[in-house]
Amino acid sequence: MFYIYSKEKKSKLAFTVNLTAEEVKNFMRDNLFLDYPELNPADYIAIERNEAFKYPTYDEAKDTIREMTRDELIEEDIEVQVAPGEYVEDKKLKSIPQPSSYHTWNTVTHTWDIDMEDVKRTFRHKFREILLDKMFGSYEHNGKVFQMKDYDEINFMRVKMALDIAGETEDYGVIKQALDTLGISVDTELEEKIKMAMRAGKLKQFLKSLTTQWRLKDNSIATISLGELNLIYFSWILRVIVAQNKYTAITKRIRDVETVNELEAIKWE
Repeated sequence: MFYIYSKEKKSKLAFTVNLTAEEVKNFMRDNLFLDYPELNPADYIAIERNEAFKYPTYDEAKDTIREMTRDELIEEDIEVQVAPGEYVEDKKLKSIPQPSSYHTWNTVTHTWDIDMEDVKRTFRHKFREILLDKMFGSYEHNGKVFQMKDYDEINFMRVKMALDIAGETEDYGVIKQALDTLGISVDTELEEKIKMAMRAGKLKQFLKSLTTQWRLKDNSIATISLGELNLIYFSWILRVIVAQNKYTAITKRIRDVETVNELEAIKWE
């Protein structure tokens, strides 16, 4: 299909010919202006393409028709789509760099605005995610990686409570029940060792030496003593306290800063 445009800066579509170049040659004697004798072909240019230009302009240097650039559209008072930070003034496209990714463009005032309280909330949320990872992410101890979700902490607490209670009682039945709960089978030999430890006043120390099966983060099973599990739980608690103190200090710094640069300078480590 041929589109015939005027050779003007703001080019106009004069007419169209819905034929191929071969058909124009065969049926129109290779003359696109056959049906328009009143037009001077020197004032027009024919473009063969599938669709019309939206905003055509004549490119004198290349002797062709093309789409207007954004600057040309603006000069002709044709509305253009502008990106954040851009605006049109006196028929000129102006651009203001974004100060930071937290600034938003105000299309009315043509300024980059920022809500520092909202940005501070974003930073607090970012550091809270780090805190939660420190609290409930994986925890490595002696080459073993433990999962520390809510229900994992409950399991550690159960071990500690069972040891504490069993270590202070003189009732063998309570001790046996506690060990059963921890998945430790009490046979005749173990029963005798427990009773010996009770008589010697070293029950809690002995119980810490007993081992149980514990699921690690990668779902593998490790044999770990009750005493080591208690130590792991204690170490994790200390890490949580350190992380919480760190988060508290960071939130205080966030509260006191006034600029994005100051916020971005705050690091966890």
